[in-house]
Amino acid sequence: MKIRKELNIEDSENAIVLAKIADALAHPVRVALLHYVSSKKKLRNDVCNKDLVRHFPYSQSSLSQHVKKLKEANLFTVEYKDKFSFYSVNKKTLAAFKKGLSNL
Repeated sequence: MKIRKELNIEDSENAIVLAKIADALAHPVRVALLHYVSSKKKLRNDVCNKDLVRHFPYSQSSLSQHVKKLKEANLFTVEYKDKFSFYSVNKKTLAAFKKGLSNL
């Protein structure tokens, strides 16, 4: 997300963070990815990129673009092992988003 002009509003930094996260969650597939990784993480310690491809009816490249958007918004953390990527949900970012929304 590009901000073309400086925001002259109170707490503009918080507004930018909220907008970036909201933008990442603006697509139903990304919300589904967030939910899937969050629910799987409770059952076991790793959610791999191959798990996403197996579970969702989209190509690996399409899912990668959605995951990239979630990583850019700091909603996903990624650990790389060999040729695999393991995802988890960044609970701090999610909590900050909820708190920011409640302050609106």
